[in-house]
Amino acid sequence: MPFLKSLKLRLKLPLMLVAVAVGALAVMGVSSYREARSLLLEQGSQRLEYALETRAQRAKGWADQVQSELRAMAVNQGTARLMRDFSGAWKMLGEGAADNLRHAWVETNPNPEGERWKLDFAGDINDFGIIHRRAHPGFVTLSKERGLADLFFIDPRGRVLYSMGKGPEFAADLTDPAAQATPLGQVFAQALGRQDDAPAISDFTTVGAAGEPVVYLAQAVHSTEGLSLGVLAFAVRLDPLMQMIAAPQSLGDSGQTYLVDESGQLQSTLRPGPAGQVAVQPGAKVDNSAVAAALAGQTGRIEEAGIDGGSVLAVHAPLTLFGRPMALVVEQSDRELFAPARVLARKLGIDAAGLVAVLAAISTWMALGIARPLHRLAGAVNLISRGNHAITVPGTALKDEVGEIAQAIDALRGELAASEATRHAATVQGTAFRNSSAALMVVTADLTITYVNTALVKLVAAKMEDFRIRQPDLQAEDLVGRSLVALYPLTAEIEARLKDPSQLPFRRDVAVGEGRYGVDFSEIRMPDGAQLGFVVEWRDVTELRMTRALLNALDSTQLMLEFSPAGRVTRGNANLLEALGETEAGLIGRSHAGLIEGEGALAGFWSRLERLDPVIGRFELIRADGGRVMAEGSVTPVPDRAGNMLKIVLIANDITAAQSALDVARARNETMLAEQLGVVEALRIGLEELARGDLGIRIDRTFPTEYEQLRTDFNNAASTLAAAMLVVIENAQSIDGEVNEITNAASDLSQRTERQAATLAETVTALDQLTSSIGAASASISEADQVVERARIGAEGSGRVVQQAVSAMGEIADSSQKISRIIGVIEDIAFQTNLLALNAGVEAARAGEAGRGFAVVASEVRALAQRSSAAAQEISTLITASSDHVQVGVDLVGQTGQALDGILVSVNDIAGRVSRIAASAREQSSGLSEINAAMIQLDQVTQQNAAMFEETTAAAQALSRGVQALTATTSRFRATAPTAEVVKLPAAAPPPALAAKPTPKPVSRPTPRNNGSLAISEDGGEWVDF
Repeated sequence: MPFLKSLKLRLKLPLMLVAVAVGALAVMGVSSYREARSLLLEQGSQRLEYALETRAQRAKGWADQVQSELRAMAVNQGTARLMRDFSGAWKMLGEGAADNLRHAWVETNPNPEGERWKLDFAGDINDFGIIHRRAHPGFVTLSKERGLADLFFIDPRGRVLYSMGKGPEFAADLTDPAAQATPLGQVFAQALGRQDDAPAISDFTTVGAAGEPVVYLAQAVHSTEGLSLGVLAFAVRLDPLMQMIAAPQSLGDSGQTYLVDESGQLQSTLRPGPAGQVAVQPGAKVDNSAVAAALAGQTGRIEEAGIDGGSVLAVHAPLTLFGRPMALVVEQSDRELFAPARVLARKLGIDAAGLVAVLAAISTWMALGIARPLHRLAGAVNLISRGNHAITVPGTALKDEVGEIAQAIDALRGELAASEATRHAATVQGTAFRNSSAALMVVTADLTITYVNTALVKLVAAKMEDFRIRQPDLQAEDLVGRSLVALYPLTAEIEARLKDPSQLPFRRDVAVGEGRYGVDFSEIRMPDGAQLGFVVEWRDVTELRMTRALLNALDSTQLMLEFSPAGRVTRGNANLLEALGETEAGLIGRSHAGLIEGEGALAGFWSRLERLDPVIGRFELIRADGGRVMAEGSVTPVPDRAGNMLKIVLIANDITAAQSALDVARARNETMLAEQLGVVEALRIGLEELARGDLGIRIDRTFPTEYEQLRTDFNNAASTLAAAMLVVIENAQSIDGEVNEITNAASDLSQRTERQAATLAETVTALDQLTSSIGAASASISEADQVVERARIGAEGSGRVVQQAVSAMGEIADSSQKISRIIGVIEDIAFQTNLLALNAGVEAARAGEAGRGFAVVASEVRALAQRSSAAAQEISTLITASSDHVQVGVDLVGQTGQALDGILVSVNDIAGRVSRIAASAREQSSGLSEINAAMIQLDQVTQQNAAMFEETTAAAQALSRGVQALTATTSRFRATAPTAEVVKLPAAAPPPALAAKPTPKPVSRPTPRNNGSLAISEDGGEWVDF
């Protein structure tokens, strides 16, 4: 371990001894702790299992007791009698029983919600109030003793007849869809449909604003004959169950007991924690191994995270409550359960600490006897490592292992003194190699790279794309250990030179990717002449080679001239010498003032060069014979690294010949432009006269040869246009006269057609009115026919009803006799009941104070029997009177039937006559409709003719206006052409006779009152002059 290796021996030896002792004591302590923990775990498991079993038995006993009490009460005949009494009282209240009961016992209850059970009599003197006052106190006492939240009596129709707490369920209808979904509605439906005597039980739920947990139980109530009288239901408070489950006995401070249903929801309340908080509320999802095992029917224990998230010991078992499988879990925190084991471990730790302290003191004294001589040796070694090789090593006289170490160190001191001088020289050489600006590497004789300096790493990193062409995975930082072949393409000739010392050192340029590199190889040899390897120097010569190639290309194609900072020529290339007609000797030394000038804005450009600004544009080079050479390019100052001007360079193209050709072309273009301007001006004047209407204009001026054809074409076009315009003017005058004649004829015809259309329209209107009148009369006759037919059918139906009424009256008379006999039986029962009530009163009087309750009941039963007897006698009287009335009704109904038979014969005769009249009216209406349709179609044709003539007149008038506009337009032109011929239009043919003109095809247009659909002849000749 690094920590132990860094400790001094005087500490390490005591620590080793102490560590052994601590290890032994730790093993003993852990063994003792684990044994104690095992015992505590076993005892805790037994205690928790006992608590689990106790709570399960109590919870199951409580649930069984509640179900037994419900079952016992449901089979009690007193409960059956109360069910009958409540049901009878409900019926006595009539159709509004539910509203009346809720108003009396809930809405006007003086007690607040939750205490409405305190009202035992609502003040209304009726059967329900009397029964409620008698039974309610006993149910309140039962609810308090058994922990019931409410108790319900429900009849088979789902009406809640009685509720002890008078909550929202009281007087409700449980067959209503909303009520069916409630827990009470569900258990009612289940209990009513059960064939056995087992109660129906709901899931755990909550009621009221405070969310009190309850469970609903319900069981059917039957009479002694087995008839279903209704359902008895309990709303049982779960607080006793919660208190049993959450009881703290045998659980210490952190124990919890909780109940989980088969859906994984917590059904019980938890004990509050030390701060009064509850970790999980009822209804929350609980998902742990103990719950899952218990729901699977398993019993056992498990250590896991408890319901509050802490580590616990949990015991679990399945539990069936109210017929539903649940999981019961008891758990206790590991921290509390194993607290005694932690106390034992703490005491063992304290005892072991004292023992370790004593052992540490003894081992320290022993370790110092060994560590001190070694410490002195360490001091001597430290001085030697710092370069002091003249010291005396202590302990060399000792005969033990320390003495042997001292002697070995003294021998090492002598060897280090001899190697110090060699190391100093190597350090100087290595520093120079590493910090050199040249890119250097050292390779072995087999060309393996053993060292590279910083400059080489930077060079490879900068040109990595080039070098990776040879070695794709190359990295600049891991060159050491690779072969030189990864960078340098070795050839057979290079390998031969490296093996021949006489060929060393040597230099070669090598291409790697896009780069060019100069590589120098030098040999490294030992003093004894043995070859160690080679020093390889790399130089990037890519830009140098490219610059030289570029300068050579420019020198061969451009004019190049170099000046000193003083403006004297220092060099000119062959192209420049040839252009100026100079020799190199005659050009060198000339001043720029008499050699180069700027053109235009570049005049006097030389002063700009002093600011090191390049000048680009056109320049004139002055030849020795006075001639000038045009050059286009740049004059660029070249500074040195200090920013001082080194020289001035002209690089330009010779454009002398191109400039001369440009001057000639410019002069030719100016001449051509002048000729074009003359031609355009002459054409402008001619077109201007044409625009003014002068068609006799001609161009007499002669154009240049290439434009002469344009003048001829213009003159020919003007002549042709003048001749055409004369023809247009004459023809327009002729068309104007003929159009006037057409307009007059069309106007006359349109007026006659309009008069004809008006006459037809009046005729159609008269026929339409006649048709409508006959149609209305026909419709009225048809309706009368239908009314008579319905009267006949009604009379027949009335006869059948009278017959049925006679039969019904007879049945009513029979039923009245049967009811009279039943009422007699009821009077006998009332008499017997009165006797029984009297006997009961006598027996109650004999019983004294204990029979007071029986006396009250007996008096009420006697009163009820008397009322029943009186009501039966009254009903008997009414039934007798009804029987007499029914007999009179039978006679009257028979007479009514005979009268209806006579009426039926008369109605049938009237119906036949009205049907024949209606058929005749329909035939007349159909004939007039066809005549009306023909007239309407004739009217449409006439109107279409009138519209067509109006359109013809409008078109003739529009044509006349067009001819007038054409005449006005042509009058603007001045044209003379004696030889021009007027083109005559053919004369218009005279219009045909109106009687012979065919009727145009009808077009769609609105027409008045089109009530017909019959087709008519398209030949309208006879109606032209109607």
